[in-house]
Amino acid sequence: MNPAPSHPAPASGERKLRAQERRRGTLYVLMLLLGFALGLGLGFSSAGDGRLPALPPAAVWIGVGLIAVAAGALTVVWIRRVDEVEVSDLLWSSFVGLQVFAIGAPCWELLAATGAVPPVNGRAVYLGTFAVTALVHLWRRLRRA
Repeated sequence: MNPAPSHPAPASGERKLRAQERRRGTLYVLMLLLGFALGLGLGFSSAGDGRLPALPPAAVWIGVGLIAVAAGALTVVWIRRVDEVEVSDLLWSSFVGLQVFAIGAPCWELLAATGAVPPVNGRAVYLGTFAVTALVHLWRRLRRA
């Protein structure tokens, strides 16, 4: 009878790819759950006057801290698992988004100071920057496919 090998056989390329996709899918599910928790909290806070009167401030700080730590941990784990093509897509989209913010926000501020446009809306700047970043990322991903 042959003794069992002490080390496992090397995984095939397909098994490695499936394991990598499974780990990436798990991260996406965890990120979706984190987003759900954030959305739920924002939904409850927007009821009434936009405050959470039932929760003490310490509980809110603890919740925000836990969300920040979870988001940071998921981001670090996710960044360690991406390949160089995805890193390139992320770098390009982040760079373009930063340029939109760095150029667009001061221009809007200057135009608002002259009265040519309404005052700067922080949410519009944030959403515009995010939208451009997301669109550039999608464009690069779809262009490759």
